[in-house]
Amino acid sequence: MLTQKLEAEKKKQSLDLLEKERQIKELKFKEQEAALIKQQLEAERKAREIERLSMAKKLQEVMLKEKQNELSETTTALTETKKESVIKEKEIGVLNNEKELQSQEIQQKRKIIFFGLAGLLIILGFSFVLWRNIRQKKKANIILARQSEEITRQKNEIQEKSRFIEEKNIETEQSIYYAQRIQHAILPPLVEIDSYLPQNFVLYKSKDIVSGDFYFFSDKYATTENSNVIIAAVDCTGHGVPGAFMSLVGSEKLKDAVDISAEPGEILKELNLGVKSALRQTGDNSNTTRDGMDIALCSIPTKINKQEELTIKFAGANRPIWIVKNNTKELIEYKATKHAIGGLTEDNQIFDQHEITLNKGDVFYLFSDGFADQFGGVNKKKLMTKKFKEILVEISTMEIKAQQKYLHDFMEEWKGDVEQIDDILVIGVRA
Repeated sequence: MLTQKLEAEKKKQSLDLLEKERQIKELKFKEQEAALIKQQLEAERKAREIERLSMAKKLQEVMLKEKQNELSETTTALTETKKESVIKEKEIGVLNNEKELQSQEIQQKRKIIFFGLAGLLIILGFSFVLWRNIRQKKKANIILARQSEEITRQKNEIQEKSRFIEEKNIETEQSIYYAQRIQHAILPPLVEIDSYLPQNFVLYKSKDIVSGDFYFFSDKYATTENSNVIIAAVDCTGHGVPGAFMSLVGSEKLKDAVDISAEPGEILKELNLGVKSALRQTGDNSNTTRDGMDIALCSIPTKINKQEELTIKFAGANRPIWIVKNNTKELIEYKATKHAIGGLTEDNQIFDQHEITLNKGDVFYLFSDGFADQFGGVNKKKLMTKKFKEILVEISTMEIKAQQKYLHDFMEEWKGDVEQIDDILVIGVRA
């Protein structure tokens, strides 16, 4: 019973499902039918629209033909009018061309006249310039000829003067070389110095042929009880010929002073008086000249190099003495009195005297300012006193004659192509 009931419900459900499917298919069919009707209506509408547009196009074509006909008639009328206008324009153009040709002919004639006048003016101007240049050239040639004659005359005069000056220069140079021989003749022989001071050197380099520096040596007191010799480095005012004259005066007055005293301080005092008297720098003539000299002077026992210790005496006028100790290589400076010999120095000027103890091997140096003042080196600067001291300390242990060569070679290399600015004098003595 239950089974039949279930089958009956199942059949009923199947029938309901089939009914629904039929209804769905019917709805789809109706939708398709409606869509077809809609498409048909749309096609009919488009057909009507196409027909309307076709009618409008035909109407436009008819109107266009009418307008073309009207335009054709208007164009014909305009063409006839244009032809008449063209004819008139051609006539006017012919007249204008005739006027233009006439105007061009007039302008051409004017240009010909203008260029003719301009050419004539240019020819006249060129002729004037040419005439003026020829005239100026003639004047210039006359002036040049006169100048050439004057130059030739002056050249001949200059050549005559040059020959005269050259002859005088040769004579002067020969006189200076002769003066050099005289000056060297009054210098003490180096062998004489060597006989008393075996360990010594004298570096003597004059700036010019003759020198304002000179070295002095005297053995006047070598045979006395104290048995001393005197040596000095002297730097006179100036160099060259003026300095040489001063050196002659200084040398003679120094000999006179040594004859009076053996003490360095007294020698400088007497030298000062002698120079001032010789140059008339005393009394009312005290302002006539300031020439004089600087000097460093020593009195040295003749037993030098034979004693372990000895005492030398020193006095200086603006020039010191430097001593390099053998054991320590220490440089000791004994300063000079800050007054020159002669010039503005007082007649009664006192020069300080120093007694200096030397140990065996110590070296002392007397010198002018020429070595330290020389310009040279890479930067062309002055050597300076500090550098000079360093050099002497460095070479103090060398053999004494080797020191002279070293200083000579060093100075030549130092100054290079720089001119020597002053006389150079360096004296070295080893105890």
